[in-house]
Amino acid sequence: MKSLLRAFVLTVLKFLAKNRLKNFKGKIIGVTGSIGKTSTKDAIYKVLNTQFKVKRSKKSMNSEFGMLLTILDIESGYSNAGKWAYHLVKAFFHSLTKDLSEILLLEYGVDKPKDMDFLLSVAKPDIAVITAISPVHLAEGQFRSLNEIFEEKSKLALSLKENGLAILNTDNEFLETLSKKIPKRRVLSFGKNPDASFIISNVSSNLSGLKFSISNKDEKVIIESPILGGFQSYVLSPAYICAKHLGMNDDDILEAFKRFSLPPGRMNIIDGVNGVKMIDSSYNSSPEALKEALNLFSEIATKDLRKIAVLGQMNELGEQSRELHLILGEKIPSCCDILIAVGGDAKAFVESAIKNGMNDKTAYFFTNVKEAIAFYKDFMKENDLLLVKGSQNRVRLERFVKEFMLMPEMAKDLLVRQDKEWVSII
Repeated sequence: MKSLLRAFVLTVLKFLAKNRLKNFKGKIIGVTGSIGKTSTKDAIYKVLNTQFKVKRSKKSMNSEFGMLLTILDIESGYSNAGKWAYHLVKAFFHSLTKDLSEILLLEYGVDKPKDMDFLLSVAKPDIAVITAISPVHLAEGQFRSLNEIFEEKSKLALSLKENGLAILNTDNEFLETLSKKIPKRRVLSFGKNPDASFIISNVSSNLSGLKFSISNKDEKVIIESPILGGFQSYVLSPAYICAKHLGMNDDDILEAFKRFSLPPGRMNIIDGVNGVKMIDSSYNSSPEALKEALNLFSEIATKDLRKIAVLGQMNELGEQSRELHLILGEKIPSCCDILIAVGGDAKAFVESAIKNGMNDKTAYFFTNVKEAIAFYKDFMKENDLLLVKGSQNRVRLERFVKEFMLMPEMAKDLLVRQDKEWVSII
């Protein structure tokens, strides 16, 4: 969007959104963190929406525009001035109507310093959920360090409304520090740390789903869900805590988890041609998320089947990018049989994997997803199991998944970035 149009639209939308929120009587739940924001938001929604009227950010609409569009119940006009004119008129009328939701569930996404300030100037939360602080958005013009990321994201919990609640993953050292800066009565922590308010334990995961225990004082429940990966216990736990805090009973919460599925592109199993199965994590990739995905892949028993990791470049890592790709590459030989690396610094995955014991005949690098698709068409074997994980811009591994999925006509429902605006981007 051209800068002048962008500035004008943003100013108008902010004014209208704040005006609408003046009459909002429900609670605002804000979710932020370096990884897992959308999955955590959707888990909270899945549980709370069984008993409350909940409005949530659509998909991953977590930027300043995403928040405003959610509050005003309108779509984006992208770079089209005519479309924006229509949506702004619609937003004006919506700003005059009362939002009857009981809960407004928002993602607070930040890419650079002061992004959180803008979001909080629109909507301060009653409940703040922070998932983790890890290396993301470290490219030029973004954050300079993990400490900067922490300082920005921590603002969500430090700006709570009166009697607000912070829900923090205190297995993360940054969030453990943050928990000590907030009055104890206003914090509920979760994690495997024995000092957490809600303790995660007995985590088990396979291709059938996830099972773990969560305990608070003398209460302990077993959570089961058909989603993949033990690390997803950090996605479901804050949803459980939110629901308990708002008065829901365990039976209703646990039943909702059994029906929960992750958003597209986040560790979902997609059936492929020729008996192939793909674990689709094509929405994004970061060091911590990739590490957990590889851990899961290494734990999956596949008998004589080939385990193939299709890994795209991790974007927005700045000067640390190559080093972080090399570090993650060290794990690859123990997690899969074959590596297909795609784009830019993903070449370092191949270098590191070979250096750490992977046969150079089983590690391949391609500059783009088209080359990777062409290669795998000839390389495919019946019943391969693939982990497909990569970042967004310039990588686009959802195109790899779409090429080999059994029912490509379902792509719009099952895959990320299927809107015509995204599909048209090369």
